[in-house]
Amino acid sequence: MKPRRIVIGGAVLALLVALGCWLLWPSAPPTLSLPDGQSLDVAQLEELTPLPEFSLERKGPPLTAADLRGRWSFVYFGYTNCPDACPATLGMLSHVQEGLQSQGLAPPRIVFVSLDPRRDTPELLHRYLAEFGPEAIGATGSDAALRGLVTFFGVTFERKDQTDKTNYTIDHTTNFFLVTPDGRWLATFAPADDAESVLEDTLKLMRMPLP
Repeated sequence: MKPRRIVIGGAVLALLVALGCWLLWPSAPPTLSLPDGQSLDVAQLEELTPLPEFSLERKGPPLTAADLRGRWSFVYFGYTNCPDACPATLGMLSHVQEGLQSQGLAPPRIVFVSLDPRRDTPELLHRYLAEFGPEAIGATGSDAALRGLVTFFGVTFERKDQTDKTNYTIDHTTNFFLVTPDGRWLATFAPADDAESVLEDTLKLMRMPLP
């Protein structure tokens, strides 16, 4: 009888170990897909990864990950002296917001993260973003403060010729990102000047079931 108890005990122990390993093993990210027959034109689905913790300067209290919960958000990185991509993208997103509002939807807010803290003060960002809607948020921070979000979204940038501290340019990623109301990165939009395509993709993304 003793050998039988040992065998059974060993089997139970092995089962418990296997169960523990299964529970501790990192779960695979949820597989996302649009309803049958739908596709995206200018956006790409991501893995619904929660935003990292961050704290950036803006007019008023610091902007944190908690502030992006409760509503959809478009997150875009740039700087106020940007001659073309930034104002064009922000203007396009403002038109997308208007299109969603006309359909009775609360549109994603615009969150503009400046990569130029030397020139883009919180007050300047507040004035600049007012041109793109009353709810647009502008925030910035030191390179250390920006690093978490920049790395998370895969944004790259390079400040060019800073010998003149008031007149230089920044090469930067011009994608923008859609964040869910519970603070997860859902989709990346390629640079686009077609507000209608962005609007249609945003509608599909906001309506798709999320795990």
